[in-house]
Amino acid sequence: MRSLPHFFLLASTWIWSTAAESRWQPAEAPLMTPWAADVDPDNVLPEYPRPTLVRDRWLNLNGIWEFAPATAASPLPTGESLAERILVPFPWESALSGIRRQMPDHRAVYRRPFEIPATWAKERVMLNFGAVDWEATVFVNGRFAGQHRGGWDDFSFDITPHLKEHGPQELIIQVFDPTNHAAIAVGKQNHGKFADPGRYTYSPASGIWQTVWLEPVPDRHIADIHNDPDIDRSVLEVTINPDELDEELTAVAIAKIGEREIGRAAGPVNAPLVVPVPNARLWWPDDPFLYDLEVRLMRGDEVVDSATSYFGMRKISLMPVVENGRGPVQKLALNHTFFFQMGPLDQGYWPDGLFTAPTDEALRWDVAEIKAYGYNMIRKHIKVEPERWFYHCDQLGILVWQDMPSTFKQRTEADKAQFEIELARMVRANWNHPSIVNWIVFNEHWGAYDVERLTEFVMALDPDRLVTGNSGIDAGRPDVDYQVGHIKDNHSYRPPHAPHPPHNRAVVNGEYGAIGYKIPGHIWDVDGDWVHHNYEGREAATAEYVKFVNQLLEYRDNDALSGAVYTQWTDLENEMNGIYTYDRKVEKHDRAAITAANRSLWVDALANAPRRNTPSPGNTTPLDQSSAPPQTNTDGGPDVIN
Repeated sequence: MRSLPHFFLLASTWIWSTAAESRWQPAEAPLMTPWAADVDPDNVLPEYPRPTLVRDRWLNLNGIWEFAPATAASPLPTGESLAERILVPFPWESALSGIRRQMPDHRAVYRRPFEIPATWAKERVMLNFGAVDWEATVFVNGRFAGQHRGGWDDFSFDITPHLKEHGPQELIIQVFDPTNHAAIAVGKQNHGKFADPGRYTYSPASGIWQTVWLEPVPDRHIADIHNDPDIDRSVLEVTINPDELDEELTAVAIAKIGEREIGRAAGPVNAPLVVPVPNARLWWPDDPFLYDLEVRLMRGDEVVDSATSYFGMRKISLMPVVENGRGPVQKLALNHTFFFQMGPLDQGYWPDGLFTAPTDEALRWDVAEIKAYGYNMIRKHIKVEPERWFYHCDQLGILVWQDMPSTFKQRTEADKAQFEIELARMVRANWNHPSIVNWIVFNEHWGAYDVERLTEFVMALDPDRLVTGNSGIDAGRPDVDYQVGHIKDNHSYRPPHAPHPPHNRAVVNGEYGAIGYKIPGHIWDVDGDWVHHNYEGREAATAEYVKFVNQLLEYRDNDALSGAVYTQWTDLENEMNGIYTYDRKVEKHDRAAITAANRSLWVDALANAPRRNTPSPGNTTPLDQSSAPPQTNTDGGPDVIN
């Protein structure tokens, strides 16, 4: 798979940024990661931010911007220099932003100049945002360009009509982030915990927190694509969506290994193109093979627009199994093979950047290190990462259970509508990543409503993945099991436990463990109200971890348990339960013992797993039919492709 392009800087932008550098310094924080020292204000997160739809020409706007607090009545500061400097894209509460404080009215304004390359003169110019928390109102040269609400998803505006023909342009962004003062999808952000951290909520992460970039496109261009691999038919279905409907437009999708074409399909836009992938090499955690993909927008024989992407051939499903004289019960299957999914809870916080990793190397390190510890899955808890995080999961070969961020407040009907918009955006923005295998709609009933309806909505929206309606059916409300989706998930911390398996859902322990202790010098708040600091140290914590994995093995073999999530990957502010300290500088358990224990749960499943595709669905249950009673497996065991 080819590497992604890096950005270029215009000379005028470089000069402005360098002149401002002396007015920016990272703020002090209780802890910093090893990568904080690598942050260069003139070269901030330079990697291409959208790996599943790549264009070669782009202009990165990360770096030093002007910044100021604001109110709802603040005038637009067109042509005016703002007093402070902030390093984009780090949240304004973070140390790496250079600000590290809250805004009195939860509002701030960003400003910076930019120039458009002369070679873009006859093209449309798109202004792209990875994510802004929460409401972003954008102005170009004093003119309104658009507004977006939602802190977790990407968005774009065509700013061509607002550009001056020559010379410097001005970009202003007003941001409002009420965080937990409103019933929005905040995850675990809490304004009250910024000055007084503690318990299970953490510092807020407001404002621009993912890459901002410019991109030239033709008048009619590819807006997005949807890749849907089907290993049972040995095909990839690709839907190419243009920015506007045009009856003259058609689409072409070409699957490749490097430069070698292996399959091609052409047809209408906004409809699936069926690309053959003969003798497909399947995507596995120990062999995460990715194919290259080229997509084209055509008008007759003319290529109107093109981009590149990638895909992995893999299938996630439920497998009915009769074992120990009972059943059938459902287990999780990857590529028609029972595959126990074992991973840490990962909340994606960084002590220096909060939501934003200091560098792409740091972002990738977390994924690579999790896999090196013998895990094959990550539950991304109450946060949606930048697309490059999923790209690293795709490349490195680790499965992802993706939570929808929640709220703790009572929602109005308008709040519910906004939540459902953001839920759909989360799925559509990330459904091209083979690593993602499970969407989690709610966690522990937090802000839960219409669980059955919303779970079925996500199942219909993405019928090729698993969906969990509520992770933690027993958390706070042990009498409530919504009995919807593909997975029944309990949270049992010490010790772990397997819920009773129903006939139509797999069972997992979606949170367990929290085996914690404190390491002086690596604690966010030394006077904090700590949680999960119950153990004496490394030896005791490791012994407890291994004991719990041995219990999981028994549940796997005797009680149909299909997966488990250890809480958690790193310490976090006042939680002391990580495999690593919050600053990623100290390993808190015996690495060899933890790795061997984790691998004992799943590595044997790979021994006879299929490497090339042999189209045969075997006994797996189609995900869109998982609520129906499964067919009895007459031979007493699952069908396995050898």
